[in-house]
Amino acid sequence: MITFDELTASLTAPLEIPVLEDEEWYGGCVADGSQYPLTRESTYELDLIHLVNGNQVAPIFLSTKGRAIWSATPFKLTLADGVFHIITRDSVTVVTGADGLRGAQQVVAEQAFQLGKMPPRAFFDLPQWNTWIELLYQQNQADVLKYAHGIADNGFPAGIIMIDDLWADYYGRWEFSARKFPDPRAMVDELHDMGFKVMVWVCPFVSADSMEYRELRDKQMLLREPSGEPAVREWWNGYSAVLDLSNSETYDWLKGTLQKLQADTGVDGFKFDAGDAHFYKDTDVSAGELSPQQQTQLWGEFGAEFPYNEFRANYRNEGAPLVNRLQDKRFEWGKDGLSELIPDTIAQGLLGYYFSCPDMIGGGEIRSLITLDHFDQELIVRSAQCSALMPMMQFSVAPWRVLDQEHLALCRQAAKLHQQFAGDIATLAENAAQTGAPIVRSMAYDFAETKRQYLNTQFMLGSDFLVAPVLEQHATQKAIYFPAGQWQSVTGEATIITGPAERQVSVTLQSLPAYRKLSSN
Repeated sequence: MITFDELTASLTAPLEIPVLEDEEWYGGCVADGSQYPLTRESTYELDLIHLVNGNQVAPIFLSTKGRAIWSATPFKLTLADGVFHIITRDSVTVVTGADGLRGAQQVVAEQAFQLGKMPPRAFFDLPQWNTWIELLYQQNQADVLKYAHGIADNGFPAGIIMIDDLWADYYGRWEFSARKFPDPRAMVDELHDMGFKVMVWVCPFVSADSMEYRELRDKQMLLREPSGEPAVREWWNGYSAVLDLSNSETYDWLKGTLQKLQADTGVDGFKFDAGDAHFYKDTDVSAGELSPQQQTQLWGEFGAEFPYNEFRANYRNEGAPLVNRLQDKRFEWGKDGLSELIPDTIAQGLLGYYFSCPDMIGGGEIRSLITLDHFDQELIVRSAQCSALMPMMQFSVAPWRVLDQEHLALCRQAAKLHQQFAGDIATLAENAAQTGAPIVRSMAYDFAETKRQYLNTQFMLGSDFLVAPVLEQHATQKAIYFPAGQWQSVTGEATIITGPAERQVSVTLQSLPAYRKLSSN
């Protein structure tokens, strides 16, 4: 029997929830995916009240014993000595009696997620392309078109192309720079003719001392300090004023500005960057008197005005038709690199951010790229293979520029595999929109018996596909757990493996171990 208990807690009297024996917990913070599942032996802290994380978060934790903790407002959760200690300014709902991790997640989905809609099929059907790594802050019409033609000339499918930061002259002036893009309409038309959808990068900041800044300041459309002066915040590109989207005039101004850009140039949508809670303060003066977390949530709600959208930072908005990308990963094999893609994507799905995209192929964290003296070709291939059977995949560094013909062919093969599975992935996305069930699932979602060593190295794509990408350099074998049933490779091998079984599968650089479930025992 499923029960719901509304509990309160405070700084002086935290809510205490003991972790059960053999119980495992997921949730809270996508960027902490590699730390999950939490057990009685774990130590962990997540402070959603004073949030500094730069990826998707939600006040939700889910247990393999059919329990759940969730709230409509932020809480601080600490796990020590086998007990969760929770501080909240409101109440916390504790669910018990659900059927395992799947049951707990589905209960929360029914109670807390925004079900019903999914992003456009184009996000799932074809790979995405982002100009960031190739052009950085030198976005310009000639090189965007060169990049797009390179995609086609090298046998890759078109998909969505995202023109990244500094296509405009400055922040808040959301028009193509005439100096960099002499004829943006012609560029977008050419990209459309090639089969691309076109998105451009935007943020909630306004460059200080600009015409837009002065206009928005005088109309009280910017966030303000308690003194009444506009809040000017440091972020990764310097110092900028911050839009107050809780002011309906500001909301309408930005919406109208972006819609005008669409009408004038034909762009299809927007990559909504920044919006992180740590760029806001509790003392900010806003029309809606919003907290930093609510400002992040509102940035997501604003983005939902445009079907073609992408976010890196999000709070709440679980189940909304928003594309959520993992935060930038380092160009590395291990921690903060390739090994993070599976656990973080699993966390996205459980928390309701299931319309998800891994980071750019190889990694998009620019500081780890600018110091490279060469590109690890094997890492790029393994990253492409890991992304191929996830809901979306996104290239940025041009594979044809940094790879030899052998490695280039394998990236092209991964992109085509994603195309082959587009129908299955889209069906799972439609199901996620209606039921809240993740597209990418932890093995524990349906197979609670899975040993911990497999939980972050393989995943289920829906209920019927087991995917175990190779995550280690120069690997010749991959340890895989096969649950009960019969499993056959989707990439050509005729051998059928009967589970439950643990197998060491031989792999080469060409290998992406992935299996379709044929039947149950």
